[in-house]
Amino acid sequence: MLPMRVQGERASTQLRVELPGESYHRNLISCQQACPVRTDARGYVRAIAAGRHEEAYLIARGPNPFASICGRICGAPCEAACRRGRIPRVNSDGVYFGEDKPISIRALKRFACEQAGPETREPDQVLTEVRNFVPSVCADANEMAALLRSALRGGFVPANGERIAIIGAGPAGLSAAHDLALLGMQPIVYESEPVPAGMLYLGVPEYRLPRELIRREVAVIEALGVEIRCSVSVGKDVTLADLRRRPR
Repeated sequence: MLPMRVQGERASTQLRVELPGESYHRNLISCQQACPVRTDARGYVRAIAAGRHEEAYLIARGPNPFASICGRICGAPCEAACRRGRIPRVNSDGVYFGEDKPISIRALKRFACEQAGPETREPDQVLTEVRNFVPSVCADANEMAALLRSALRGGFVPANGERIAIIGAGPAGLSAAHDLALLGMQPIVYESEPVPAGMLYLGVPEYRLPRELIRREVAVIEALGVEIRCSVSVGKDVTLADLRRRPR
């Protein structure tokens, strides 16, 4: 960032000039940058517009194991950042009267998931499609496809089925289990409640988030080899010392 002073007859203005770096053009995709997991919203919106619904789902699912759930209850920061919502609108006389509206990104994600996600396909089929999909642009390091390609290139040495314990089967615990399973580990998730998914299941009303949808999303994670043990309280049914020695 370089400061530059412009002198005028009556006042001076302080300007700041930014030299574009390697992330400059990626940062222009404001919807993707606003997403906590950097989902390529631009990509799946364009795929839907072209009628490529399966591709749209695979783009949405790439960095996010809960794409179908987010299509229903995500806070949609991508929509708040959508540049379409900042386009000025004028009437027939050319008079400004407000701004346009953001693209309905979350609703479009839900549509794509309902067309080609676990709502309509079995977990193994979903995983097969996701593993084989290679996004053409805007893929980040946390994409499943990027992870698999890195393993093939020797970018990292996959684990050899080592067991690892995860306490809590909420969204964070299940996402960790999902990613560790991709790295070649065998996660075991311990959950004190009788069902997995944490507050997704216990806190969100069923009319907002159908329980069968939650079960289907979790089933895809289990298909990776993740074991979920419910109704197990760490510190009561199993101790931390037990888990440190070896998850069982």
